[in-house]
Amino acid sequence: MNKKDVIICGAGPAGSSLAYFLSREGFDVLLLDKAKFPRVKPCAGAFQVSLGNFFPFSLEPIAEDKVAGFSFRKGSHSCKVLLETPIAYTVDRRKFDDFLLRKAIDSGVEFIEECRVIKIEEGIVYSKLGKFRGRIIVGADGAGSMVRKFGRYRKIKSMIKTISADIPFSFRKELVFDFSYTKEGYAWIFPKGNKTNVGFGTLPCAFKDGEIILSKILEDYGFPEPEKIYKWTYPLFSSPELLTWKNTLLIGDAACLVNPATGGGIYNAVQSAYLASKAISSNLRDGASLKSYQNMMKRNMYLMFYSSKIFNQILEKTPFPIQFLQMIKPFLVFLAKNLS
Repeated sequence: MNKKDVIICGAGPAGSSLAYFLSREGFDVLLLDKAKFPRVKPCAGAFQVSLGNFFPFSLEPIAEDKVAGFSFRKGSHSCKVLLETPIAYTVDRRKFDDFLLRKAIDSGVEFIEECRVIKIEEGIVYSKLGKFRGRIIVGADGAGSMVRKFGRYRKIKSMIKTISADIPFSFRKELVFDFSYTKEGYAWIFPKGNKTNVGFGTLPCAFKDGEIILSKILEDYGFPEPEKIYKWTYPLFSSPELLTWKNTLLIGDAACLVNPATGGGIYNAVQSAYLASKAISSNLRDGASLKSYQNMMKRNMYLMFYSSKIFNQILEKTPFPIQFLQMIKPFLVFLAKNLS
């Protein structure tokens, strides 16, 4: 059994990006996933244009739509922000995830699909297809991460449950966040070329009438009923936690890096992969501690998470959230320009 430099469990945006970054550095990387690619991945599917800064190739060809504006709504009130240039791409996760995976494979990464991980021990990944040995093992395998179950990683504290559908109906080029349908969380409408993704997310305890609420959103906006709907649950950032243990570390959803205000996770997944690649490279080349990853996360990402939590709490407590957003619209414009 050959010993790999790095074994990555999970080939979503976090896992494939990390595999790509490390392979380009000359490391021997094995990427595992339980699914056969390309595979369906329920997701609203939007991220900042600046995500492309992490890669030497363009993400624009894989975008379903380029969006230059967004609006917040509650009842009859709305707040719209429009910019001169696109701030976000929307993607079909089936195509986008496969696109990043192919980039990783082309860079030299070994990929094994339909390989369900069943147990992690120190330096060994056990799967339905056999066992693999690695110097470093990375959990990029989402909320049910097997790597997370190894060692002293804590149980996930905060989750969000969502329901969505792709509607064969074109929508104007803006991202809509509507707070009319759920007390905690929001509904969204994201254009994706000749179709539109419509859905909403809230805490699991408030999700009982999910399908009824989705039908109400579709009716209010004049969308037809979908042929298929998707439900999924994923972890939100709640507070800083352990991200490395012995020769393992966590990235993406496995590390609970979903923004607590927006529910967005793609950008954070790729950024965590980029930071993890720096820590892993230093460890394999110079023996530096993997804990440098934890420190980089604190410096580069946690301020954004805390700011998002505070912003979210303000919106939840104010009786007039849209009017409040109208008051700080210049700040929203500034923020959108600097995130894009």
